[in-house]
Amino acid sequence: MKLNKINTFLSLLTTLYLVNASRSDFYGKNDNRPKLFKLLDDHVGTIKINLDDDMWASMKKKSEFPPWDFTRKLEKYGTTNATMEFYIDGTDYKASLGPNQFNFYLAGQGSRQYVKPGYNIKLEKGSIYDVKLLRLRANNRDPTLLHEKLSTDMLYKMGYPTTSTNYVNVEVNGEDLGLYVLTNKIKKDFIKKHFGDSDTENLYDCKESNTRFDDNSTVSGCTNSKEELADYKDDLQKLTDAINNAKSRKDLEDILDIDSFLKAFAFEFITLSYDHYLLNSHNFSLYKKPDGKWAILLNDFDEAWGADFTIFTVRHSKFADKSYIPKNTVLYLPNISLRDFDVGHKIVKLLIYDDETRFREIIGEAVKVFFNPKILNERIDELSDLIREHVANSRVIDDKTGMCKGCFNVIGLNTHWNITHFDDCTRYGNWISNNSNTFSYGLKFFIEERFNYLCHTYGINPETLELIEPRPKVSFWGIKNKYSVAYTNYNFFLIDNLMDTIDYPEILVKFSFPDLDKEDFKQKSYNDDPEKNDKPVGYQYPPFAYELEELGQGETKVDLEESVKPKNDVNLEESVKPETEVDIEESIKPETDTDSDEEVEVTVGDDVMEMEEDSEGESDEE
Repeated sequence: MKLNKINTFLSLLTTLYLVNASRSDFYGKNDNRPKLFKLLDDHVGTIKINLDDDMWASMKKKSEFPPWDFTRKLEKYGTTNATMEFYIDGTDYKASLGPNQFNFYLAGQGSRQYVKPGYNIKLEKGSIYDVKLLRLRANNRDPTLLHEKLSTDMLYKMGYPTTSTNYVNVEVNGEDLGLYVLTNKIKKDFIKKHFGDSDTENLYDCKESNTRFDDNSTVSGCTNSKEELADYKDDLQKLTDAINNAKSRKDLEDILDIDSFLKAFAFEFITLSYDHYLLNSHNFSLYKKPDGKWAILLNDFDEAWGADFTIFTVRHSKFADKSYIPKNTVLYLPNISLRDFDVGHKIVKLLIYDDETRFREIIGEAVKVFFNPKILNERIDELSDLIREHVANSRVIDDKTGMCKGCFNVIGLNTHWNITHFDDCTRYGNWISNNSNTFSYGLKFFIEERFNYLCHTYGINPETLELIEPRPKVSFWGIKNKYSVAYTNYNFFLIDNLMDTIDYPEILVKFSFPDLDKEDFKQKSYNDDPEKNDKPVGYQYPPFAYELEELGQGETKVDLEESVKPKNDVNLEESVKPETEVDIEESIKPETDTDSDEEVEVTVGDDVMEMEEDSEGESDEE
């Protein structure tokens, strides 16, 4: 009897612990996120908006945008004549706003091509639990709706100032729009909170693709957050010149927050977040801190965690020849090296290639505090439990329209994700949405394989998660597999003209790697001989543009190419026939595919907002 009572008591304690445990515990005692996101750690909030019926119908019509039509100028269309209610079920937390207290408008750029539009809610004065601008992101391409959340969690754990993420259901005029990813924006309230700088004149938003230091496009393409300082770029020009003229890392130590750049690059590289600086070169901000050093800040994270990366992504870079990257049938993303991912940025050479010591330390820290299966698998499970029923509700198809909730762009790209793809892609299932040019690795599959690569390549003990010293020499793990991926079918249809309208015979395709254990990098004999197996097999790294420029200093092109030439330059695709010759993504990925909220035309009417400048003089660029 006593034993039964003890067991009952212990069970009660366990139950109480589970009930009282909060997802907020993940962030520790020094959680500096805005209060709104803390409140939503264990809840999915609700936002209800009411506006004129005709205005709402007009907004839905304005959301219609055909795929790949980059000639059309987008309207940042919305209204201030609306009311809003925010609340969290089961709590006393709520907020209400009346007409002219906030702007509600369509948001996004590349994301506007997809069926479910995103929105912004910007308060004229004050904030909702520390947040002035609420971004409601549909993140159509992400079947899990976890990419953004995991990314901001990871950056937080790395000690890197980042936006925050959680979830809300949205209802407009009584119409259920389903679940949205809620995040904030890098604006002056963000800068004040993280850096204590209440009136910066040097915060630049870099939204345009291919914005980099090498060609001075940081100066031409980045915009000051203060509209009245739109033409002031003196300090930004000095930064760009300093980087372009630098000969070593030491030359940059007085002007750059080195760790800020290294942590950003490490995050991008680890998660293959290609829509930031290293690859697409946008969706970042440059900020001059009070100490006079510049930091880089990242935003928008749906294109990460192995999603949507193909040779098409890097096909036109004049700074790096990426033609060696193989077709998707034999491309193995978890093994992508920094050299594969970087498109020839000189700043990467100065901060990393010349001496990898600090970068390796940051990689090791990121793996230890977050990017490992033990932490991430648990985190994915608890977040999935929080949002799964809401994802299922969002993806219910209307019998009349054939569209999901909130999916008003009837001519847009439709991924057709449903709850099956959520369940699969939060675990080990890999899926392609054929007619929306989107593919997603299963999160747990990608994390485990990427973790293995990072531990192997950077000398991290996978058990203790500590750096191995001295750093061991290891065999090279390449991106070109011998064996093709397997598909649930081969019914693909590719197009040459992005403007064509195509009915795909098979919308959703599952893929896997049935012969992965046969690949060289999985063999003990291969890994036991790093002296012999220290270069890629079947491809070689062409010189970057800046390396070719250095040839005038005594090197020759032959010398440079020999330094990266593999030991066996063979064409594996000729010797090992893939199961399908189709490259699913290569010919249809748009050159500009982004969720960045670029400056767009503003329509102004009697009850339509004017968004030239907010009440505090800060330009509205959402």
